[in-house]
Amino acid sequence: MARRRLSHIVIGIIAGGIIGSALSYLLSGLFPKGPVKNLFFSALKVGFTATEVNLGFFGFTIGLVINITLLTIIFIFLTMYLLHKL
Repeated sequence: MARRRLSHIVIGIIAGGIIGSALSYLLSGLFPKGPVKNLFFSALKVGFTATEVNLGFFGFTIGLVINITLLTIIFIFLTMYLLHKL
């Protein structure tokens, strides 16, 4: 039973994040500049930028940035709620 709850949480976060981010980018062009657009569509960037490590014979780049908007958070909770009710 614990595996099912954990899978619902992971699926809810991923699916809600994708749907919320996609809608945020699509709808941001419809709103005029102002406080409402800033509230719903301004992204908070969490993470670290790309860092390059070069060891001469081996090199790699690592980085992770997550853009979080209000719509993303709303859809994450909405998706998790819907998965919980199923």
